[in-house]
Amino acid sequence: MRTALTAALCSLGLAMPAAAWAQRADRLVDPPIVRSFNWFSYVGGNDIREACGRDGRNRLRLVYNAIYDEQVRTYELFLQPDGTAGLDIGVLADQGAVTNLRIGDAGDVLGPWRMRRGQRILTPGETSDLLASLQASGAFGPPRDGLRLPDVDFWWTVASCRGGVWGFQAYHHPTDGFANVAFASRLFSLDTVPVPVNPPRKLVPAELRRDWNAPPNHWKANQWTLTVGRDGLRPR
Repeated sequence: MRTALTAALCSLGLAMPAAAWAQRADRLVDPPIVRSFNWFSYVGGNDIREACGRDGRNRLRLVYNAIYDEQVRTYELFLQPDGTAGLDIGVLADQGAVTNLRIGDAGDVLGPWRMRRGQRILTPGETSDLLASLQASGAFGPPRDGLRLPDVDFWWTVASCRGGVWGFQAYHHPTDGFANVAFASRLFSLDTVPVPVNPPRKLVPAELRRDWNAPPNHWKANQWTLTVGRDGLRPR
């Protein structure tokens, strides 16, 4: 498949160095059951942090939580020495809508909860523009210690390793500079997954949204909250 894709790019005059394809996201969160164990460490970029400065990779992981049961978008950016970058995209959509599960789909009963994937190579210009917008947003840290990120809210996290230096940042809607996130529109314009972005909207505070007449696991209730520390997520 990679050969066919490279040939297609060459025919369009768009071929890029193969190195950008060589570094791909660690698929820790693709299978739904595996994701349930790895999601919090994935958002926190634990694997990036542990390898930072040891494997020579320059990479970023951005997570856009647009109410977890409605939509999540993940972006893995692998920076290359020639200025290009490989971009892996993952989208989870409508996880809370049980009507997505059709009884006839017994062969893939977890299908509605699988990530939809996209991938592309960014030119040096696209990479430079994206990094500049990240820098302008303070995306490489430090974050605000104590910031809370409920699953039923809108927020971004950015985990990064550049030149062997670890960085982390988080933005919570509508506070903490969320409106000033300069990279969001640029990143969305590079997104190849054909699922419309779920835009931020005004919400009642998470702690006031629980329906006390609903079951404890009611999907609209706040199920989990991440807390930001001085240089990453606090352990759960």
